[in-house]
Amino acid sequence: MKVILIQLRQLGDVLLSSPLGKALKENLKNCEVHFLTSPIGSEILKGNPYIDRIIPLKEGSLGELRTLSLIRKEKYDAVIDVQRTGRSQRLTFFSGAPLRIAFKKGRNFFYNRLVDWENRGYTTWERLKLLEPLGVKPKDYTKYLPEFFNYREVKGLKLPKNFFVVVPTARKREKMWPTEKFSQLITEIYRELKVPAVLLYGPGEKETVKEIARNTEAQAIYPEEPLPIGESATVIKNGLFFIGLNSFASHLSVASGTKTVVIDRKKSGWFPPVETVREVHGNGNFPEVNEVLKTVLSLVQ
Repeated sequence: MKVILIQLRQLGDVLLSSPLGKALKENLKNCEVHFLTSPIGSEILKGNPYIDRIIPLKEGSLGELRTLSLIRKEKYDAVIDVQRTGRSQRLTFFSGAPLRIAFKKGRNFFYNRLVDWENRGYTTWERLKLLEPLGVKPKDYTKYLPEFFNYREVKGLKLPKNFFVVVPTARKREKMWPTEKFSQLITEIYRELKVPAVLLYGPGEKETVKEIARNTEAQAIYPEEPLPIGESATVIKNGLFFIGLNSFASHLSVASGTKTVVIDRKKSGWFPPVETVREVHGNGNFPEVNEVLKTVLSLVQ
């Protein structure tokens, strides 16, 4: 059987959807798995042993038409549209695949196998339900967690021997914890553990980490330019622990097996309820510094 998974964006979602490849490989004999995503999404999937081919979708109508032509030539047995965007719906509908699978939601005209969503406490485990029309129903779906394989040598930053990682930024402003709280948290962690912080960031976010580093009383270093995904993953993997927001970087930390603390306004279902991950949140409000510090210390000591 040949199956293509479609998750064009966001970066965290690409990572969260990748375990579907592992589930297909482990539960269907001789299953060939392809993954359609954005060019930058391809960087997240490179090296994944459960993905036989990564197909990057370029922007524009011409890129979509070329991708559709490729999909039709591949003669897939099933297309699983995890995301359901306008582009993914069109590509699924015109793919020529006998099975066109998606969650039941809104306009369902493009699909012929619809799956009812089920709350399993974590987004990845919920997405595994999309495999049921193929007869894939893992007895223990909780063993399927995102994994990252495309680690790269860190060239843009000299790392200390021991450190923890902080990514204080998120794509949406409403997910951002105040910079002064990050500065205070880094100071308090240094007082308790005597380890410096390494701050990572994305394009256009350097001023945020500069402000945090400037206002902390502890050692906090950061690269002069944003690190590529593979280098960022290596930094995170080698950190003693990671602190971040509800963002791609936190998902990357989970996938790297690093002890992870996620700061958010409320419990989201975007992170797995496992021993190495802690979510700190209020009832619709961000937690205070002492709450986050307590959680960090309970996780790492």
